[in-house]
Formats: sequence, structure tokens, C-alpha cells
Amino acid sequence: MLLRVCTALWLLPAVCPGALAQAEGDATAAATPQQLERRASRMVASAVEMINGGDEARGESLLDAIPRMFPGTQACFKAHLELGRRRIAKGRHDDALAQLRLVEDATDDDLRADALNLRAAALQAQGRSGEAVSLLRRITLEFPASAFADDAYFGIGQIHFEAGRWTRALEAFERVGTAAPGHGDAKTDASTFAEAGQRLFAQVSDRDLEILRSLGETSRVMFKARSGDVETVDLDLFGRGGSESVASVETVSEPTAPEDGKLTVQGGDDVIATYTDKTDAAGEMNVSRTIRAELVSTGVLAFMDGAGRQSVRAVFSGQPAFLRLRDLDLDTTGGRDQVAVKVVATFVKPRPTSEEIALGAEVPAEDVVLERSSVVVQLVETAERSGEFEGRITPMPGDTNAPVRLAPNTLVAEGGDTLTATYVDKRHLGGGEAVERTAAATVVAGGNPEPQSIVANSSDPDVQSRKLLLEAQLLHKLGSIFKDVGLDDPASAKAAEGLRLVSEIMELSSRSNLDRSVIEQTFVVKWNLQLLQDKLHAAIETCQALVRLYPDTVYADLALMRIAAVRIESDNVREIESGINVYRSVLRLPNSGSKAEAQYGIALAYDKLAKLGRRWNQEAATAAAMQAFRTCAETYPDSSFAGESFKRIVEYQIGVRDYSRAVETLERVFADYPDAPWLDEMLMQWGIVLYRQGDRAGAAAKFQRVLEEYPGGQAAPTAAELLKRVR
Repeated sequence: MLLRVCTALWLLPAVCPGALAQAEGDATAAATPQQLERRASRMVASAVEMINGGDEARGESLLDAIPRMFPGTQACFKAHLELGRRRIAKGRHDDALAQLRLVEDATDDDLRADALNLRAAALQAQGRSGEAVSLLRRITLEFPASAFADDAYFGIGQIHFEAGRWTRALEAFERVGTAAPGHGDAKTDASTFAEAGQRLFAQVSDRDLEILRSLGETSRVMFKARSGDVETVDLDLFGRGGSESVASVETVSEPTAPEDGKLTVQGGDDVIATYTDKTDAAGEMNVSRTIRAELVSTGVLAFMDGAGRQSVRAVFSGQPAFLRLRDLDLDTTGGRDQVAVKVVATFVKPRPTSEEIALGAEVPAEDVVLERSSVVVQLVETAERSGEFEGRITPMPGDTNAPVRLAPNTLVAEGGDTLTATYVDKRHLGGGEAVERTAAATVVAGGNPEPQSIVANSSDPDVQSRKLLLEAQLLHKLGSIFKDVGLDDPASAKAAEGLRLVSEIMELSSRSNLDRSVIEQTFVVKWNLQLLQDKLHAAIETCQALVRLYPDTVYADLALMRIAAVRIESDNVREIESGINVYRSVLRLPNSGSKAEAQYGIALAYDKLAKLGRRWNQEAATAAAMQAFRTCAETYPDSSFAGESFKRIVEYQIGVRDYSRAVETLERVFADYPDAPWLDEMLMQWGIVLYRQGDRAGAAAKFQRVLEEYPGGQAAPTAAELLKRVR
């Protein structure tokens, strides 16, 4: 019996990025490639640190600037990867996909594998599981020794499992944990760890299960947490032959009752899965089979605002600074636990003045950081079993040369000092050694103690533009909701209001040097609002204006694809032909990641023209569609659209009774696209082809495979009926 555990943890993790970018940019001309790579990597690290510290706008602006400042460096791909990660966290999946496609050219295999994994996550979030599974399969084929291969196998298995494709799911789950490390270093087996709050799966292999089911007996797995909770879960059939089954349970931190479907766990917990083997291979009766999973919680520490809503990078001198730590491992009792966190105030030692240098003072090569003071604060759990701990400290100005007795949880800090909070995360998903988690904030002297909105009252053009952009994006979402339910007038009104805000941003950009990412996003929301008003030509002009302004923009193909899709939806032949031309313009873009989808869109457009049968001859349009599908499949064989194209080709070949070619195509499809979500339909079609060729036994075998491998698929009922007829 196997216990397979897979968890996904997103750690959504002040220098002015514009100033830093300018300073770095001034020095790139005379630098060597190695120096450029190091500088770009430092900038990526700084940007990620800003984002992790809560300064997301500046961090993302810096990431956006790196590819333009350091073209050709591997750090560019790291920047695109982090931007894609952030876009996914914010639900901006199209933007994320545009960024992540640019990582394809990286030489670092881990970067490429990580990007494919994130692209699959974005596609799944959009409901495009067929495309997601193709990318996950690429990870297993192209990067079999990477750390992402096991996650990819699990993701493939999960997609098949949710779709009822039990055999394919079993094949994928069995491969989890088989990826060999690419380096010689020893690694903790990640399959023995799970993030608390995720779902645990137990896979059981027992030939007796089929017999027990035929006798009406239900087999179960008992999940027991060391802290006490117990859940017993029925095994579900999981594959051909009836010997493979799976059980799963959700883990939660809040107290629940036994046998209520949720397994309560706490910090440091283990979970034991137990299955009773009625008769083992040696003939022994009722043998218990067990396996253990160790639950861990990866900690996150941050300085928070007074409302506890978001992390901050600065605190005021003389006012409370709030700390929050989330780590379920530290929730070890039934009460409100506590954890000690050390906070240190540091400052940069002033450099020698010119007079001091003239007198012989040494100039240090790097800044010297000195500790001003420190304090250990006890963070208290917000509620029983929450795993979240909060506390506060107060940085006070003072003279460390003349120390005075400070109040509890108070330390000496001057304006410009850095407060660094630290604790040791002993148990985490990475396994192995303990990791030091930190959070940092800059001390600001003075300040208004009354709460106020920096955004609402800011005169900074960059802050104003971001606020206006966010409001315009929200108006687009509201308008889209109205449009979806047929309320065109309110939708148009919201779009008009959003376009007014867009005009304000454009006016700001004419007076100030706004960040490029803000301007690009403004163009994106502008054409989306114009499409909401059905102003197609205006949207196309906006798209073209963006491409003229930034020829290398990652949003160009997204805009063109959106415009083409809108035109193809029309029943007007001229509009469809225009959509085909727009798709072709995407194919001509040098760096587009949407070429496979564009080629597939061309094929669909020709197929629609054939069905409309107006200005186009049906036979000519169908031939053009089939050629376009074949071009898509052969030019972009690694894309998910290749399999979809072959599916269309097979359906056409069966329709025109070209059975021999249909069989050839089907053989290729099953060999090259084992994870396609429509294989049950193709298998049924294969059976129909064999039946029409007079091979009744072969047809029956195909229909039987549909029932065995895809019992929950859409083709299963039809396959069952056809099987009765051919036998």
C-alpha cells in the first residue's frame, strides 16, 4: 500500500526601483557579461525581497525593468518567472502565461521546468485542464531528474482522477517519487512530508478488493493523527482489474469531531494510514498495513499594519510595530501558544568624512552594519489552534551610550535604522535543516499617529496612476458581469466610466515618467473596456498603439488573440476572414507564445466558414480547415492544440469514410497524446472504424477499453450500448 502526499505552498513573498534601475543601467555599457549577470541577479533578488516584504508595486516594477536593462542574461528569465508567479497569485492568468512563455529560451533547466509548472497551474485555474496536462507531461519528459517531475506526475494523476480516467491516473500516481535527483546531494524524500491543511491520499493495491466488492463488502482506510483525531474513509476503485483503490482525507487545524470527514491536526503531528488486508499472500488473516506521513508547516513572518491587513516595510519611531507569524508547527497545545521572536535594530556606520580621510581614516570597502539594540518579544497565538501568532514592539529614539531602563517589548532605534525580526523554522516542506525566517522594516522618524490612506492622499503620480488603474480594472470586471447577464446598458456605462479613468492615467503619463508596466496595463484595460462597448475597431487601434509604443511588449499577442476571437464569433463572413488575418499577424510576431493557439484558431475559423456555406465553397473551406489543423499539429507538436487538431482530423476522416487513414491518425494520437481529455471519445471512434471495416472483435475490444479505462467518461454509456450490439 502506498501513501502519496503532494502539497502546493505559495509563499507570496526600500530602494526605489526606478532609481536602482537607472543606477544599474548607467554602468552596463562597460561591464563584462559575468558582471551584468551578477548585477541582474542582485536586482531580481532585491525585487523579490521587496515583494516578500509587502512592497509589491516597486518590486514588480523592478522585475519588469530587468529584461530591458539586461537583455540576454539568464536573470531576465528569472524576472519573467517571478512576474508570472505574482500574476498567478493575483488571478491574472493571461498575463502570467505571457510572462512564463518567455522563460522557454532559458538555459537553466530548473527555470524552464518551474515555468512549465506555473503555466500548468494558470491553465488549470482557467479550466483548461487538457492544456495543463500537456505541459506537465513535458516536465516529465524533458526534465525527468528535476525537482518538479514528481509534482508533475501527481498533477497529471490528479487531473485524470478528477475526470474519472482511473487507469491514466493510476499510471501517473505510481510514478510519483520515482524522479531521480539531478545532482549527487542527498535529499529528504518529499513524499514523506505534507503541508498541514492539504489533502492526503492513500493508494491501496490488493487483488482481494475485486472479490470483496463482488461480495458487497466495503473496504476502508483509517487515517489517525498522533494528536488524536481519526477519520475512516471508503476506498474508491482506481484502475483496471479492480485491485487498485484510493482513499483521501482533508487535514484542518481547527478542532473537529471524529469521523466528520475532516482530520484535525496540529503542530508536529504525524498521520498514520491503516488498511486491513483480509487475507495476505502468506494466507494470514486481517493483517494491518500502515504508512506514515509527517505534517509540517512552512513559516511566514512579517511586519503588519495596525489593522493586520497587509505587510509593511516601514514603521514609525515611538509608535507600535506589529508582528505576525504563521506556523502551525508551533501550535502544540490546546490553548493559545506563544513563540519568542528576536528583533534587532541595526544601522549603517557613517563613512569617514573627507577631513577624517585626510587624517588617515580608512575607507571601508563595504558598508559596516552595527547593532544598536535588540529585544525578544513573545508572540501570542490569536486563537486556539489557529497557528497564527501576533505581538508588538515599540522602537524608541534614545542614546545607547547613556542607556535607560526601557519598557517591555521596547528597543532603541533611530530614523533610518532597520528592524529585523528572526525566528528559526525547524519543520518545513524543504525538510532537512532548520531555516531562519526573517522580516525587516525601516524605522521612520516622526509621522502622524492617526491612521490615513497613503494612496487616497498621495500626490505621487506613480501612486495616483496605480490607484486609477486598479479602479479601471474593477470597472471592467463589473461591466463584464453585467454583459454576461445581458445588461448591455449598465455594462456600457461601467466601460465609459473606466475609459474616463484611463484618460486620466494617460494625462498623468504625458506629464510624468510613469512606470512602463502601468502604461502597458492601462492599454490592456482600455481595449478590454472598448470591447465591452463592442467598439472592435477602437480596440484594434488601441492594440496597435501599444505595439507601436513598445514593439517588444508581451501583451501584443494577447491583444491580437482577443480581437481575433471576437471576430471569429461573428456569423459575418467578412468578420471571420478578418479574424483569420489577425491570427496570421500573431504567427508573424517574432516572440509570440500564442502561435499554436493562433494556428488552431485559423483552422476553427475555416471550419466555421464551411458550415456557414455562404461566400465560401463548403468543400474548399473544409479542405482549408483540415490543412490548418494538420499545420497546427505538425508545426507545434508539443502544444496541447496539436492533440486537439488531430482529434478534428480523425473526425473528418471518419466522416468521409477514409478509415485506413483514420486508424493511422488514431495510432499516432494514442502514442503521442496519452493525457488528452477526449481519448475515451477517440477510443470509441476507433471501435466504430474497426466495426465498419468488418473487425467486430477489434471493435468490441476498443469499446471494452472505454468501459475499463474511462468508466466515468462521456463516451462510456454509448460504448456500453455499442458493445452489446457487436457481441
